[in-house]
Amino acid sequence: MNTSQFTLLTSARDLLGVLAMLLTLLFATVALADDDDEEAEERPEYVVLSQERMLEHDIVTASAASGSLSLTTRTFGRIVHDPASLSHIRARFDGVVKRIMVNIGDKVEKGDTLAIIESNESLNQYSITSPMSGKIIARHANDGELTNGQVLLSVANYSRAIAQLAIFPKQRTHIAADMEVTLRLEELQQQSSISHITSSPDDKPYSIAFVNVDNGSGYWPLGAMVEGYIQIGFQEVNLALPKSSIQELDGQTIVFVKEGERFYPRQVKLGNTDNRLVEIVKGVQIGQQVVVENSYLLKADLLKMEAGDDD
Repeated sequence: MNTSQFTLLTSARDLLGVLAMLLTLLFATVALADDDDEEAEERPEYVVLSQERMLEHDIVTASAASGSLSLTTRTFGRIVHDPASLSHIRARFDGVVKRIMVNIGDKVEKGDTLAIIESNESLNQYSITSPMSGKIIARHANDGELTNGQVLLSVANYSRAIAQLAIFPKQRTHIAADMEVTLRLEELQQQSSISHITSSPDDKPYSIAFVNVDNGSGYWPLGAMVEGYIQIGFQEVNLALPKSSIQELDGQTIVFVKEGERFYPRQVKLGNTDNRLVEIVKGVQIGQQVVVENSYLLKADLLKMEAGDDD
C-alpha cells in the first residue's frame, strides 16, 4: 500500500467516526425530546373536584362580573382615649374618707360603690358610686384622709378609643365627616367612619379627623400609631374578583376557573385594586365560574399532582 492509499483509508475511517458520533448525538437529542414530551404530557392541566369535596373543603366559586373599586387616600395618626370613656371622681361634699372600696386595676360596673365619705357639715356618711363601667386606673386617696375637692379615683373604659388622623391641605377638599375609613395597626384592621373634623389645636398645618375605634379586644393601645385609608370615591371596572381568588404558581399570577368538576389554572393580568377586590384585565371572561374562597387548596392539589403524590 502506497502513501496515497494509506492517506485515503485514514480519511475514510475518520469520516466514518465523525458520522457515527453525529448519529449518536442525533439519537440522544431525539430521546431527550421524547422524555420532555412525556413530562409535558404528564404535567396536570386541571384539578378534578366533586361538589361534595367542594363543600367539605369550603371551596366557593362565583361568577366573574364587573365591580366597583374603592378609591382611598392614606393618612396617619395616633390612638387616643375617648373623653367620654374617662371619669375623674371627686366627693360631692368634702369630708373624711371613711373607706376606699377599690384598687387600681379593679373592674367596676356602673353604680358600684367606690368609696364611703363622711360629710364635714352633716357628719353623715354617703357613698360615691361609679358613673360608668370600666377599670380603676388611678387612686389618689386612702382611708382617713380629707377629700379637699381633689380627685379621689379615676375610672376608664378603654373598650372605646379614638384615632386622630392628620388630614393635609391637598387631601382636605376630598374628605368629609361620615366617610368610611379602614384603620390598620400592623396586622390588625377594622372598619369605621369619620365622626367629625377639626383644625389642629396647636396650629399645625393640617386638620384632624376623629375616627371611633372599637377596642374591646384591647389590641389597639393608646398612643399607638395607625394608618387610615379613607374612602373618597369609587372606580367602576369591567371585571373584578376578590383578592382571595389570586394565587401565584410557577412565577405566574393565576385564578382557578371551574368547568364542570374540573378546575383549570388560568393566568391573569391584574389592574387596579383596593382592600377587597382586584381588577382583572386579561385571562378571565365575564360569566366564568372562578374560585373565590380557599383557592390555595386547589393550588396545593396541583403541586401534589405534579410531584406524583396522589394521596
